[in-house]
Order: sequence, then structure tokens, then C-alpha cells
Amino acid sequence: MKNPPLKAFGRKLAEFAPLKPAEKILLDACRCGHEAIISKHRPENATKQNTVCASFLRFLALGGDEQAPVHEKGVLLSGAWVEGDLDLDGAALPHNLNLHQCRLSKINLDYSKIKGSVDFPGCHVLGFKADGMRCTGNVVLNNDFTSTGTVSFINAQIEGNLECGKAKFNPAGDEYALICAGAVINGGVFLENCSTFGTVNLLGARIGANLEFQKASLDSSNNTALLMDDMTVAGTLHFHDLQSVKGIISLASAKVGRLNDDVKSWMSSGLTLDGFVYDSLSGEAPTDAKSRLAWLNKQSDPHAGKKGDGKEFKSQPWQQLHKVLREMGHVEDARQVAIAFEDQLHDANLITRIFHWLFGFFIGYGYRPLRLVTIMLIVWFACGMFYWLAALYGNNGNGVFAPSNPLVFQNPEYATCVPDSCAAKVEKIKSDYAALHEKLPSILPYNQMMFQNSEYAVCVPDSDTAKTEKTKPSNAVPPVQGAGNWYLCAKLREEYTGFSPLAYSLDLILPLVDLQQEHDWSPMIPTPQSAWYVELYAHSLNHVTRLVMWFEILFGWMTSLLLVAVVSGLTKRREE
Repeated sequence: MKNPPLKAFGRKLAEFAPLKPAEKILLDACRCGHEAIISKHRPENATKQNTVCASFLRFLALGGDEQAPVHEKGVLLSGAWVEGDLDLDGAALPHNLNLHQCRLSKINLDYSKIKGSVDFPGCHVLGFKADGMRCTGNVVLNNDFTSTGTVSFINAQIEGNLECGKAKFNPAGDEYALICAGAVINGGVFLENCSTFGTVNLLGARIGANLEFQKASLDSSNNTALLMDDMTVAGTLHFHDLQSVKGIISLASAKVGRLNDDVKSWMSSGLTLDGFVYDSLSGEAPTDAKSRLAWLNKQSDPHAGKKGDGKEFKSQPWQQLHKVLREMGHVEDARQVAIAFEDQLHDANLITRIFHWLFGFFIGYGYRPLRLVTIMLIVWFACGMFYWLAALYGNNGNGVFAPSNPLVFQNPEYATCVPDSCAAKVEKIKSDYAALHEKLPSILPYNQMMFQNSEYAVCVPDSDTAKTEKTKPSNAVPPVQGAGNWYLCAKLREEYTGFSPLAYSLDLILPLVDLQQEHDWSPMIPTPQSAWYVELYAHSLNHVTRLVMWFEILFGWMTSLLLVAVVSGLTKRREE
């Protein structure tokens, strides 16, 4: 009789005799493909009736032997106390490994190969290591799964989902709560309603579906709550309705297909978004500029340009948000984000302040070109009204403006138009006398002998004598209207360009347009004093009018160049 072939230690049923009661139940259930229910609840203490040796569990997980065959459904155990560490390092499991509501010590699945799923819902473990594991199904650590040590899936490959909903990760000290650095998970990662008291590390993870954090609590004692640098999510990152977040959240260089979040859930004040790329905002994620800017402002102060010399300011998060909003059709919100970004550059001292401020004030950094037109219209109308008042009432009614053509202001025919000239004064006397004469008939003398005297019959209102006198032709020359004020003077011939305050203002503010106002009219400025500095504090209306003109000319040149730059596309808008 030949001796049976030798097997590795722990691979024969005889090595575990005598079996404990719970082990016998498990052995029979594995043979039939049933779940071995030791208890309906997770045990709090080990007893003879609920204890299963970790080495016996390993024996069955590896497929058992001829005397202990395992059904293709794999190992299904519920409500047991597993004694000792479950060491499956480098092992090849041909079936599922399903432990429900069990209490275990440490689990080691490093570099194991599992054909099926690994389910530990409701279990309590002291640590869970599965670095380099290859699993063809799902990994389920949900429904009150609790770990007091680190749960690690470094460089693991999971064909299905990693489900950790309602799990509790509470490692001791500053250990990581959950590590999936470098892991490739073709399904989704579900961390909804979970509680973590350590860093969740998804550095460089590749997730083929969604990553969900809704209603989770992320607390960390080592300053970093969530590390997702260089992570890739093909589906949607759900980050909304979180209960609490304590610690930094880092998404540096991460890439997700869609982002479904709310601003409130990003409770971290040290948010890192540099290099974070997302194709769109989905679900209930806010798309208004106010909410999204509040999200960007949750970045650390140096990254947001709030502190330091601006060298650590990160521009990519602003440009990424602007790009996504614009591509989604939220054009106005995208403009507001772009303008806020330019303001942030200003606050971070990364640009020349005065010119950048003017660029933003007049045309919103190229995103508000119509603002420049509005400002120009306001300046044009305000200056036009000022010129009108100065021409009409300035210098005691003589006006401020005069023709600049010497053929006009030196022509003796227009002597009555020259302010304070003798001819103008004579015309004003005539005008005052004519106005007084019009008023005299309405004033009656009190002396009875006077208004009854026939010599004064012509003075009696509506008398026949007065009416006769009014019909007689008069040889008197009527006064010249507007004498002493070039703007109102009736003597100025119609063929000469008349002064128009609004046209004059428009001629100044549009340097490339000639309306013949600036060329033909100018303010009358007193002869300068011998001391040049007197001009600096001269405050007559004539001097003020000249200053307003200078301002409008300079303003016109500056705004015209900006307007031409916007129209011709010389001001490069930051579209990307």
C-alpha cells in the first residue's frame, strides 16, 4: 500500500481533531454550500460553542481536503469568534470567503489570489491587510464592519467593488484608517455613512466607477483626513451631506469624471485642489459662481494667495472651474470666476497693481467689455453737462467758451459777442432798458394829477394814444441777444460751427473722431502768472474747465485703446 502524498502543514483535516462544536457546524455547512450560523449577533466573548480556530478557517478557505470538501459557494460563516490571526498571505483561494458578524483578530490577505468575493459585513477585526491582493469579485466591509487597526489594500487589484458603507475605521494612534494607495478597483468604492478616525489614503488609486462619501464622517488626528493625490475616478466623485470633516483634504493632481458635491461638505480649511481635474459638475452640485468661489476659498491660505508673497498661489483650480462652467453652458458664472481669479492675482501680488486694477475696473479683465462703453457714456454725458453749465452761466453769464479761430474772435462784426467789451456792455444796457420798458405799463403812478394829465395819455395802458404809438414804426435798433456770451450770441453767423456741449464732450472722449468742436472752441484761460506754481492751485471756473478737458482727453485715449484692444482680441482672455 502506497503512502498518501505529503501535504503542507494545516492542509489535512486530521490535524485539527478534535473539532470544536462551531467548527463541526462550519465543516458540514461548507460541504453542503450552506451558511454556518453560529449566532445571529456578533459575539462579545469567546465561548466553547462559538469559537472557530483561525487555522481551521484557513484550511477550509484554501479548499479543504478529501475528507473535508468545500462547496463551490465557498466558506460562509456567521456569528463566530475566530481565535487567532487569519493568515492567508500569498494564498490562492478557489472560492468566496464570507464571514458575517464575526469577531476576528488580524487578517492577512497580502498577495493572495481569490476567485470570488471577500465579504466581512458586520465583522470586528484588529487589522485587515490585503496589500497586492488579486480578487475577481467584490470586497465587502460594510454594515457596521469595525476595525481597530489599519485596513490596507496597497497595490491591490479588485475586479468588483470595494464596499465600506456604514463601516467604522478606528485605528490606534496616528495610523491610517484605510489605505488604497496604488490600488486598481474596476468597480466603485463606497464609503457612504462610514466613520474614520485616521487618514483615508487613496493616493494613486484607479477606480473604474464611482467614489462615494455621502453622509460620511472623516476625522483625523494627524492633520490629514483624506489623501486623494493622483487618484483617478472614471465615474462620479460623490462628496455631499458629510457629517464632519476634521483635517486636510488633498486632491492634488486627482482626476474624476464628474463631481457631485456641496460646498458645506468641504469643511476642511486646508483644502488642496492644485491639479484637480473634473469633466463636469453633476447631480445637486452647485454651479453658481458664488458657491463655487466659496469652495475655492477653502484652499489653504498660501494656495489661495491670501498669505505670503504669492509664490505658492495655485492658479489651476480657478482655471479648471472656469473651463468646466463655460463648457457646461454657465457662461455668466464662468465670467465671474474668471474675474475673481484676476482679483486673486492682484491680492497675491503677482501682477502690477495699478494697471491690473484699471484693466479690471474698465473691462473686467476682458470679460466685461460693455462695462467700458457704459463708463464712457457716463463720463461723456457728465462732462457734457458740465460744459453746458460753464458755457451758459460761467463768469457771471459771460460763459467760459469762445471760438478758437482768430478770423472770428478778432472780427469787429462780432464785437458784441466778446465778454466784457464795450459793445457787449452797450447791448446789455439796451437789453436791460427794453426789459424795464416792458414792465413800466403794468406800474401805475400814485399821483392823481399825473395819470389824469393828457400829456401822459400815451402812457396809459390800452389807451387809444398808446395803441397808436405802438403801431408807429420804430427807428430804435433792438438789443443783440446773448451779447457778451459766445455760446448764446446771436451775432455769430450760422455758417460757423456752433458750440454744442455734448458734441464737444464726445469730440474730446473720442480722439480718433473729429466733430469740429475741439478744433473750433476752447475755454478762455486767463494769462498765466509769472510764477509757474500759481497754475497748480488756480481754481477759477476757467481753470477747472481746462482740467476737466484734460481729464476727458486722457480718459478718451486710454479707454479707446482698451476698446480697440478688446475688439481686436489683443487682450488675451484666459479661456483655458
